[in-house]
Amino acid sequence: MSRRTVLVTGAGRGVGRATVEEFLARGWNAVAGVRDIERARAEYAPHPQLSIVHLDVTDRAAIACGVAAAHDLAGGALDCLVNNAGYAVLGAAEEVDMDVVRQMFETNLFGAVEVTQAVLPSMRQARQGVVVNVSSIGAQVTNPLLGMYHGSKYAMCAWSEAMRVELRPFGIRIAMVEPGMIDTDFPSATKATGAMARGEGPYAELFADLRTGFRTWREQHPTSGADVAAIIVGVAEDSGAPFRVPAGQDAIAMAAARKRLSDEEFHDWLADFLGVRWE
Repeated sequence: MSRRTVLVTGAGRGVGRATVEEFLARGWNAVAGVRDIERARAEYAPHPQLSIVHLDVTDRAAIACGVAAAHDLAGGALDCLVNNAGYAVLGAAEEVDMDVVRQMFETNLFGAVEVTQAVLPSMRQARQGVVVNVSSIGAQVTNPLLGMYHGSKYAMCAWSEAMRVELRPFGIRIAMVEPGMIDTDFPSATKATGAMARGEGPYAELFADLRTGFRTWREQHPTSGADVAAIIVGVAEDSGAPFRVPAGQDAIAMAAARKRLSDEEFHDWLADFLGVRWE
C-alpha cells in the first residue's frame, strides 16, 4: 500500500510545523510549504518522507511550483491539503489600516483559495481527498480589536461550507479545525495598526486590557501546537469527522456559550472572559 501524501501550508513554524511532524509520525509523506526554505531545512529534523518546498500563498508562481512538487512526490493527486498559513491584524474598526487588512486577506483567505484550486482538479479526478482548513474559534466569535482578522476566518468558513456541498459527489471532504488560544509564536506575527501600534489613541485602554486578558487566557487554557496538530491529522484520517472541529477546551466553551446565550448575554460573557471593562 502506497503512503498517503499531504501538503501543509504555513509549515515553517507553530501549528504548521507541528502538523507536518504529526503526519510524518503517522506514516504519511509530508510536503512542508514554507516561505523561508533555507531556514526550514535547517530547523526540520531530516526525515525520508519529508519534502520542503517554497510556497508563498500570496505568490501564484510559488503556488504552482509548490503544488507541482507535492504532486510529483504523491505520484498524482494529494490525499490531503492543510491550509494553515495565516496571521492576524489588530486594530479598532475606526482606524485599522485597510492596506494591511487587504494583505492579510490575501494570505488568510485568497491564498488558501488559490492553493486549493491548484489541488482540487486532481483530487476530483481521483474521486478522493480531504481539505482541512485551519481556522479559529474566531470564525464563531469575535474579539474586540480583531474584527478584521475574524472577518477573514468567517469568510473562510463560508467558502469552506460551499465547497463541502460542491465536492460531495467527487468523494472530497472539507473540514475546518477551529482552535482557541494556542501557545505558539502566533502573537508575534500579529500586526497592530493605526494609533494602537504606537500605544496611543482612544482605544489604547481597551488594548491594554485585551493584552492582559489574552495573557491570562493563554495561562489558564494551555493548548499547544502539537495538540492542534493531533486534531488536524485526526480529522484528515477520520472519514466521519464533522465539518467544524473545535480545538482546545477554551474553543469548546466559547462555541457552546455563543450558541447558548443571546447576543447581549454573550458579549457580556466575552468581556468577562477577557477581563475587559469597556463601557
